Amino acid sequence: MANETDFLDLYRTLGLRPGCGLLELKQAYRRHVGRLHPDRMGGAPHDPAVADRLQRITALYGAAMEFQRQHGRLPGATLRVRFSVPEAHVQTARVPSPSRRRTSRRLGIIALAVALIVAVLVWNGVAWSPSTPDASVRTLNRHGLPLGNVVNTPALEIGMSSDQVRSIEGEPTGIHDDRWEYGPSWIRFEHDEVVDWYSSPLRSLATAKRTPDAAPVVPTASDN
Repeated sequence: MANETDFLDLYRTLGLRPGCGLLELKQAYRRHVGRLHPDRMGGAPHDPAVADRLQRITALYGAAMEFQRQHGRLPGATLRVRFSVPEAHVQTARVPSPSRRRTSRRLGIIALAVALIVAVLVWNGVAWSPSTPDASVRTLNRHGLPLGNVVNTPALEIGMSSDQVRSIEGEPTGIHDDRWEYGPSWIRFEHDEVVDWYSSPLRSLATAKRTPDAAPVVPTASDN
């Protein structure tokens, strides 16, 4: 009898809506019972249907009162939930003093200048030796040595043998007849002697005798 349908029947019989107040429910119940109570019937014959309705409404009312004592509200009333929002603590931002701002600005400018200097040195490919008091910045060549201190490294020459070419360039990536290929570069032989080559910028040969596009000087009979 304590289900939701019974409580709706209670409200409907008393002419109330779910969610009414406790005092409103009590007053409506008293008025309804007063109308159906045998003492108020004025000596009318006993009606079993009226007695059953009175017994049912009394039982429903008792179940509603028990529900109210257990849950603190009448059945069918909306449960009110109170949310407590914690008070936000706002910290006051500290404003740096003008002197600190000036100092930090100077440090930022110095750091930027140092970074620019380092970038320029790296971009130009310079080397600096701090061990020598009179050391100066010198441009490096493609062998990683400062200009002016270039050592004599072996280079291709007309008439070199295949063994000499191997000692300079290493093993070729491909051999086709009398031409050795080193990637896009190549060296051509006649009778196991170098007669021509091409040095590509993508994989340059160790030659300091001519530019990559210049033709080699081939000795002739008139030169002898």
